Amino acid sequence: YQTIDLIITPILLSNSETRHQYVNKAFLKQIGYSIEDIPDQNAWFNCVYPEADYRAEVKESWFNVVGAAQRKGDTHAHMVAKLFCADGSYKWFDVHENVYGNNKVVTFLDVDELVENYEELTDALKQKDILLSIIAHDVRSPLANIRQVVNEYKELDLSEAEITAIFSGMGTQIDYIFNIINSLLVRTSADRGSFIEKREKIVLKTFFSKYQDYYRERIEEQNIVFDFDLSNADKINFDPFILDVISRNLIDNAIKYSPDGGIITVSFNESKNLAELVIKDMGPGMSQIQSERILNNQGSRRLKNQITDSFGLGLIMAKEILEKHNGRLSIQSELGKGTSFVIQILKN
Repeated sequence: YQTIDLIITPILLSNSETRHQYVNKAFLKQIGYSIEDIPDQNAWFNCVYPEADYRAEVKESWFNVVGAAQRKGDTHAHMVAKLFCADGSYKWFDVHENVYGNNKVVTFLDVDELVENYEELTDALKQKDILLSIIAHDVRSPLANIRQVVNEYKELDLSEAEITAIFSGMGTQIDYIFNIINSLLVRTSADRGSFIEKREKIVLKTFFSKYQDYYRERIEEQNIVFDFDLSNADKINFDPFILDVISRNLIDNAIKYSPDGGIITVSFNESKNLAELVIKDMGPGMSQIQSERILNNQGSRRLKNQITDSFGLGLIMAKEILEKHNGRLSIQSELGKGTSFVIQILKN
């Protein structure tokens, strides 16, 4: 006992019947339970896994690991798990059990910082993947239009005025693509590889007016009306790139499902703690199942990172990025009565 008290790794000793016999000083310091708190394995599970569902999950996993080791004749088993410590904190430990005759030595390696760093890295990579998916989704349509003009210009019998109009439209789309790419590059740190949020005051009427030019061809083809129910006083403190990514996906979806002659309305409401933008269309609406698919992130990505044009992809991406930046997307829809997408942003 004096020897293991010198070891800086938490150690718990037990017999073959899982009656606990001793915990060293490092165990008392890092995990906090005395031998009286955890006299046996059952008491241990109840202390360090107070949530019943998680406790049942960990117990099943642990017994599976130990059983597999025994079947192979191995005296060692280990598993990473999150423990509820005596001071009320949760920490991740790599738990190792070694059997020596009728005794067991259980050691606990503190990997809490490693797990947190891993989760942060995973989150950053996921966020980067979302952003790149959005960019790919958004630039594909204008690039397809430009490619079509380039491939077919010889067969088109166009007047000089029509050619000027086409190239003007192409220029607008190219400028928009560069704006998207440059905005992403400016806000991406080469060292961190994650998105850097930059909030500023956005005048909403000015901000949304650009979409009339960007979607002009589509809205004229479908005879759609944009109704910006916004005043010059309507402002929001948010990152313009993030708002642009979200709004383009929602407006693109609204145009896609609007009937000929439909109206797309953009309105704004705010309270003391919440700013709310509403993009409403007159489309066929969505069923509750469709809405839940969007809100539960169940989209049309057949494989990881695969982009398709199937229903809901842009909406899911908009929802995911909004949730990363102090916001939430909600859907108000009914079949046959259109859909309202509500961008809710908490004020700082």
